[in-house]
Amino acid sequence: MRRFLIAPIFICIISSVLAQSVPRLLRMADERYENDQFEEAIQFYEKVVGRDKNNHFARFRLAECYNRTLEYGKAKEVFLQLSNIPNHEYRARSMYSYASLLKQESQFEVADSIYYFLISIPDAESYLVELSRKQREGCQLALRQKRKDRGFSISPMEGINSKFHDFGAVVNPTNNQLVFATTRNLPGVQYEDLQFEGLLPDLVAFESRGNDRWRMSSSDQKFGRLNTQWPEGSGSFTKTGDTFYFSTCPGDSTSGCMIMVSYLEDGNWSAPVPLNKYINEPGSENKHPSISATGDTLFFSSNRIGGNGGSDIWMSLKGLEKESWTPAINMGGVINTPENETTPYYSSAFQGLLFASDGHVGYGGYDLYAAKGESFFEPEIYNLGDPFNSTWDDTYFSISDSVGFLSTNRQDHEILNIYSFPVSNERLFLSLLISGESLIDARLASKYKDVMSLDLVTFRVEDYAGYDLFEPIRPSKGKPKILEDGEGTLSEFKFEKLFFSYASANLRPESKVALKNLVDQIEKVNVESISILAFTDSIGNQAGNLRLSKRRGAAAKSYLFSLGVDSSKISVFPRGEVHPEAHIDHWYDRILRRRVEIIIKSSEPLNLEKATPYIVRKTALIGDLASALGVSIDLLKEWNGDINNILNAGETIRIVESQTQSIPIQFFVGEDDLSLFISKSKE
Repeated sequence: MRRFLIAPIFICIISSVLAQSVPRLLRMADERYENDQFEEAIQFYEKVVGRDKNNHFARFRLAECYNRTLEYGKAKEVFLQLSNIPNHEYRARSMYSYASLLKQESQFEVADSIYYFLISIPDAESYLVELSRKQREGCQLALRQKRKDRGFSISPMEGINSKFHDFGAVVNPTNNQLVFATTRNLPGVQYEDLQFEGLLPDLVAFESRGNDRWRMSSSDQKFGRLNTQWPEGSGSFTKTGDTFYFSTCPGDSTSGCMIMVSYLEDGNWSAPVPLNKYINEPGSENKHPSISATGDTLFFSSNRIGGNGGSDIWMSLKGLEKESWTPAINMGGVINTPENETTPYYSSAFQGLLFASDGHVGYGGYDLYAAKGESFFEPEIYNLGDPFNSTWDDTYFSISDSVGFLSTNRQDHEILNIYSFPVSNERLFLSLLISGESLIDARLASKYKDVMSLDLVTFRVEDYAGYDLFEPIRPSKGKPKILEDGEGTLSEFKFEKLFFSYASANLRPESKVALKNLVDQIEKVNVESISILAFTDSIGNQAGNLRLSKRRGAAAKSYLFSLGVDSSKISVFPRGEVHPEAHIDHWYDRILRRRVEIIIKSSEPLNLEKATPYIVRKTALIGDLASALGVSIDLLKEWNGDINNILNAGETIRIVESQTQSIPIQFFVGEDDLSLFISKSKE
């Protein structure tokens, strides 16, 4: 994270609030914290803690800010202090954060003992206990693997890496150029973005000058023609080298990423075009393509609905026509977790999938894993271990002929760099990674096993018999359950939306009532999955809003779990910012964009009762609102939980319309009427 000098105007702000009360200082600190302005938030939290040493909330937030701004020593000190103070709300969370910082420093034994102690705390939150058990497995895995000299080594590519992000290296088979993404300043237009703390990434090609010396390519096959002002990501070449798949994220945010293809024609790369909607599903991020050596199977990561949560690895097969990709299939619950799986690399020589994940047992951050077995959907999962994994982020594994690559921020804990390692034979190299003693140490036990399985070698077009893209082919084996005609069809029900206060991920009282009503109704229903889509408005920076949406989704999931819902059935899909149409950008509209949407899928038809959200148009007593609706105050409180006796303009309220006489427009604005209301308010 870049450091900035505090501007004189900000120093004046700090001076002017010194005399303010602790609650006001805390509000100013929280506002900056929720908008990822951690450097500024530190100044306010330090003032609060200086005046009120028993304010454990402010001390915890201060430690979080230190952690986010890479001041790990200060963060550890505060987390440790809070861990040693008994009987307060933030003790277990502080203990977990302190142990995680120790694990980050490779102090696995000490971290393991703290996680063990945390699990025994009676009032520790259930999700922290679950995470601590997983972190202990990661510590023990790292300790086992660290004791062995496995004979592997990796090294940073000094002639390639810069002071900017460099990642996703692959080799162009036609001319052996090294192609990767970088945020360094390149010719052409590059926009800036806070997510990358500088310029958005573009593709670039380097050529070797021998003796580990490199220079930017000057050949005709320049990749500059594939770049836009928006971010371009890692790519994958076909074996023949005449087709290149990569990702781009067009528009005014880094969401909505899609996979593109370009062809080598007359020595130049053609204008890229997006793949079809089965790959680039609207409303989701689709990136990190990896094409098989045969050119007929595409692996990629996507956060689309239907996965296990976060980003998952998906696959699609090529049809008879050029780029006629089939509906994508999720790689299943053995490979994919409720967290994030990214940067797949399919090794045709090894017949296995390698990928990065922050959801499996690992050293910390993103680790690299191998999935290998007789089936795509029932593989064994192996942590690649040291030196390929560290306690930081390790991603973008790939192999090309005699050299392999990965990208990691282990050097300075922030900037991604490209590392390389020698590979004499790809199949033998990957086999050795998970063989012998390493096999026992690296293999991860999984509680997920899909009923249907498809073998690695023969999973091809015949498995898609029945799709219009292909001539019908008699299948040689049963199709996956999700593709069976007329069977296994799931009923989908969109429950009511939950709304949040500005910059907050805390569930409101009415949201808790809504979730309780949902759980009461689905207790006797065979629920297959619950998808939670989380959003924010467009105020603040994109990276911060994406994290905020993740926290909002996690809050809803955690509350459902506390009500007895199986957490393995709940998936969170953080979507970040929702950008308004220009003609309805109004503060009422922003209220409704700070939301969570809940989608329930069941093998049984669903017809659940739900309330309708309305915005209160003007400040009013709850008694006046109840009277206008023709209901009692007690019933209105029953719908909305412990709400205030006075509701301010702009607050949301749940109304069960079937139990009201009418919805008076002088008091309430509904979602369906919002566009008309905004248009009239601007007249």
